[in-house]
Amino acid sequence: MSDRSAVSEQRELWSSNPRDWAEIAEPQNHKLFDELLDLTGVGPGTRVLDVACGSGYAAALAAARGAEVTGVDITPALLEIARERTPNGTFLEGEMDALPLPDSQFDVVTCVNGFQFALDPATAFAEAARVLVSRGRLAAATFAEPERNEGTALHLAMKALVDEPADDGYAPYALSSQDGLSRALKGAGLRLTDIGETALAWTYPDTETTARALLASAGGARASRAVGERRVREAIEAAVQPFRDPTGAVSIQNVFRHVVGVKP
Repeated sequence: MSDRSAVSEQRELWSSNPRDWAEIAEPQNHKLFDELLDLTGVGPGTRVLDVACGSGYAAALAAARGAEVTGVDITPALLEIARERTPNGTFLEGEMDALPLPDSQFDVVTCVNGFQFALDPATAFAEAARVLVSRGRLAAATFAEPERNEGTALHLAMKALVDEPADDGYAPYALSSQDGLSRALKGAGLRLTDIGETALAWTYPDTETTARALLASAGGARASRAVGERRVREAIEAAVQPFRDPTGAVSIQNVFRHVVGVKP
């Protein structure tokens, strides 16, 4: 698949159900967003760029701290929601590998579960470093190793329904090796200042809400396109059974790894 085709593919997949992504899925990472904002010292007047900002949930948290926020994403439908959440923010359509921004503009750049979907993660990290001011901070996070995440069972259940090229841009664990993020950060010329992990539970009141969250993701959209939503729902319902409690509520335990780096 060509680079342009891969970008178009990702834009289409993430446009499948932007409201469910914004209202059900993205808030599940609230704790992780807050931790990265704490680690990078985001507060009043901090100029923050959120890369792969999605529906702007992290940007809204930064704005609530008094930061001046900008977000970049390839999905117009998600950017529309980001603008609703933070009317005073700046939200631009663009790619991680070629940020539509000048050099040395931001005190902090954040990216949660985004860099692994770049056409070339090394280039995306370099672009993030380029737009940082001197002594600016970059914070990036992604899943830890697949076997340490209960969500992997759901990803695999959906992936099993799809017979599509391996290079279609869907790579949720591309940076999940122990040194995946830190190696990429150092390769962009940043000095590593922090590396850590966050245990994070995705909690939903029932299986239906869980299915809606997953169907709104790129993986869910890929599977629905391949075999239809009904079959994907059936696969999700089966895969989620081990994570249901007697009331029917769902709790999926995950581990995320983060790195923070400083630009010389």
